[in-house]
Amino acid sequence: MRITHPQAPFQGVPPENVFFVSNDQSIQLGTGYVMQFFQGQLYPERPNHIFMQIDCQPTGRALLFGALLARAEQLKAQHPDLPARLYTQVDPKDQELLKFYESCGLRNDDGEDMYRFIPPAGVPQAPMGMVFASVPLQDEASQNAFLSRINLHRIQPITRDYLQLWQQQQHFMALGFYRDGQPLCETVVTGAGSNATLLMIYTRSDSRRQGMAKNLLGAACALLRQRGVNTMYTHIFRRNVPQMALMKHLNGTFVRTVTALPGIDL
Repeated sequence: MRITHPQAPFQGVPPENVFFVSNDQSIQLGTGYVMQFFQGQLYPERPNHIFMQIDCQPTGRALLFGALLARAEQLKAQHPDLPARLYTQVDPKDQELLKFYESCGLRNDDGEDMYRFIPPAGVPQAPMGMVFASVPLQDEASQNAFLSRINLHRIQPITRDYLQLWQQQQHFMALGFYRDGQPLCETVVTGAGSNATLLMIYTRSDSRRQGMAKNLLGAACALLRQRGVNTMYTHIFRRNVPQMALMKHLNGTFVRTVTALPGIDL
């Protein structure tokens, strides 16, 4: 078998980050690539993220993994002072693929999990010195500005199409705490009937550890309770300490793993 690079970008990925694997008869068995991005807001302790994707027949996976791991090490070396993590995304039901990655040294210790919780009691008001208000979303510019803020705190960005889809639901609310017109903490919820979903909540890095997210969630839930909501759902990342702490504070109940994210620290 042999490994090659494409001659041009593959699905928007630079060719040096893409590998094709073929057998001795030059029949392609699969492809793989790595993508590097930085997420210091969500994971300040390990901000250098290198995502790996392998789409390959089982006979070529190990060779492809080795090439991608070597490329990930090169990407990590470009930022030697930033702790890095190499990871991939797997359907939690695909035990065969999970076992392959575990045999390669990745740990199945992270994932995107769904939790259920009862809307906490709260009051729809801001702490002293702040303003509690709806996020302005009246036009494309304001929507894009909001998305740019919340996507700083996400792995997968929210698109404007999704935002507009959520806005059509019964319980859609985008709320925040503001000081001098500047957002300190914002959240998005949506849903219908007696159920709602916490889509996103973030606190600006210089305003954390003040209980602001808990207060904002309580304020949003006070409004949702008035609309008859008694159950909420959300997705969190297992390795994100603040998200796990919030679920513990809310007595959240694990529902299921949506996506497994096996990885290894580099």
